[in-house]
Order: sequence, then C-alpha cells, then structure tokens
Amino acid sequence: MLPKGSGVLNMNFGKYIAHRGLHSKERPENSLKAFESAAEKNISVELDVRLTKDCRMVVFHDDTLLRMCGVDEKVCDFTYDQLSAFRLGDSDDKIPLLSEVLKLIDGRVPMLIEIKSGAPFGELESRLNHLLKSYKGEYAVQSFDPFSLLWFRIKSPKTPRCQLISGYKKKFDVQYLGRKICTFPIVWRLISKPDFLSADLRSISLETAFQAVDAGADLITWTGRGRELIETASQFSKTVIAENFPENFDFSDNWEE
Repeated sequence: MLPKGSGVLNMNFGKYIAHRGLHSKERPENSLKAFESAAEKNISVELDVRLTKDCRMVVFHDDTLLRMCGVDEKVCDFTYDQLSAFRLGDSDDKIPLLSEVLKLIDGRVPMLIEIKSGAPFGELESRLNHLLKSYKGEYAVQSFDPFSLLWFRIKSPKTPRCQLISGYKKKFDVQYLGRKICTFPIVWRLISKPDFLSADLRSISLETAFQAVDAGADLITWTGRGRELIETASQFSKTVIAENFPENFDFSDNWEE
C-alpha cells in the first residue's frame, strides 16, 4: 500500500465507494434504491449531477437519455417534470433529484459527487454548493474539469475537492485531449489543487500514485468492476470506486484502517 496523502479534512471514504450506488438489475444505477442499498451496507456512494432545462439538479450520468431511458435526447433539453415521465432501464425508478438523494442518505455514509459538464461555468457549481451548505453529512465534489474545482477552491474552500484524471484513449477526440491534459500535475496543482486524485484504473501507474503523494493528495481509483479488478485497484489506493460486487462480497472490512 502506498503512503496516504494529506487530505485537507482527512476525509475517509472507507475501502469501497459504490459507483452510482450499489446497483444491480433490480436497482438501476443512480437510483434511490441503489443508494439505499449502499447506505444499508454502510458503503460510501459516488453519484453524478447535472442540470435540467429548468435548472433542477438531477442525479444522472450520461448527457443523453438513450442508454438508461431509451430516448435519444439530452437531459438538459427537458424540465424536471418532463424527465419524471421516464424510467431507468426496465425498472419503475425515475431519475432522482439530488435533494431526494441527500434526504435519503441523510449523513449515513460519505458521498462523492461528480459535477458533469454541460452547464454554463459556475451555474451548476453555485447551485450545488448552495444545496450542500445545509447538508449535515460528509461529502466531496469531483470533476474532470479543473476549473469546476477551482470554483469550489475559491467560493467554498472547505469543500473537499477531487480531481478526476484519465489517460485512457477510447478514441482520439476533443474529450480525450481535454482529459489527457488534466493528467499533467502542473494543471491540477495550479488550478484545482485537489485534496484527492481519482484515477482511471485503465491508465493508472505507480507514477500517478506518487504524484498524488507529492501533491499531498489522497488517491482513489475507478472503476473496479468485479472482484478481480477491485483487488487490482486496491494495490494502488486505499479506496476504490467499484461496481459489480459479487453477490457474496464481504464488506465487513470496509472501515478498517
């Protein structure tokens, strides 16, 4: 195990963070059922937030509804009332508001909240910060965009910040170039100054791990899908964002130091 960084609030997520909640066929990703399942097992949760057309904060990963709701349209083109008509996958679960998730979790487990792109700079960040001010549980915000984290660094410096980094190339496009640039320490050291780095398991290296230590940042890896990849990710960091846990997975050591 590599040495632990400084982490401004020494925040502890445990060994596992449930990626988009503890989801399964019966509990769709980013659904209230998936988050309740994680909270019942005392596991931290990772979730995604983005804005609707009427500026409501919903918990949803993709920028379009196609994969989860079968509609090839962007989330931001619908009001929340319109989105409420859709269901996640084959379930009866609707797309939740972030306020609903906060009420459900109610401080039982820490949350890692990813700020998705698409909204004008500062709009989602300010709305998120306003809502979180009244929340009593532990949380951190994360983003691929260092300027999104810079907003929190300036406007809400006590909010723990997590810089997402990935050098994985699915295809050579603008999105890949942007993410690649953010893997360079000079970018996040000068702009976001994160308390945590959250590194893509597909491109992580020992160099990444030691860069986090040098910057005084704790390291998280993502996404461990299944037992083998969870164990691999655990070699790089004390905390793993994971999914597809085996049915009989033992979470009893989640909070052991």
